[in-house]
Amino acid sequence: MTEDAKTIRAGDVMRPQFLEMDGLMTVADALEEMAEHGTNPLIIMKRHADDEFGIVQLSDIAKKVLARNRAPE
Repeated sequence: MTEDAKTIRAGDVMRPQFLEMDGLMTVADALEEMAEHGTNPLIIMKRHADDEFGIVQLSDIAKKVLARNRAPE
């Protein structure tokens, strides 16, 4: 690196807060929350100890719900 180059760390560009949602909410609910908070992606919380966290992006909803003519409700 040159002396003029500034190191940019991941923390410098990361969003400090993420929108967390219950895994049982509908896609329509998720879209509404995303629009209200101007965020993408959503963190999907565990429903129980043996469950996993998830991440949903607008592109996931477009490809897996809307493009397949499935209702977001």
